[in-house]
Amino acid sequence: MRKEKGIALITTLLLGLVAVVFIAVLLYILTTGTRISGIEKRYSVALEAAKGASEYVIELILSGNLTCNGGRACGPNDPIDLGPYSNLQGFNITALYLGELSRFGVYVYSIRVTASSPTTGETATVDFVYRVQ
Repeated sequence: MRKEKGIALITTLLLGLVAVVFIAVLLYILTTGTRISGIEKRYSVALEAAKGASEYVIELILSGNLTCNGGRACGPNDPIDLGPYSNLQGFNITALYLGELSRFGVYVYSIRVTASSPTTGETATVDFVYRVQ
């Protein structure tokens, strides 16, 4: 009779341990999923800020108002003047004029736009080329 009570105690303790481990694994999975979801959301916002600044740079190219380094003509690897678009949704936006190619009246511009958050460190970069005829 005493041996049966001992086995019942050991069985109960082992089942309790298995249940605690199972709950701990579930909590770990939930918190990891939440953290990854937050990272993905912050990156998505940074990417949208970079895309918005890219559209602004395209408008500057089309209007002929693209300037670098405080109003001068752009050269390779010069930072583009973004004005109010240098800070979007808490992100610091930088645009770099990588270069230009012109042949037969067709101009191709190469631009790199980077959005970075000073608070979270999240960064998104958009590289694009834009062709104007």
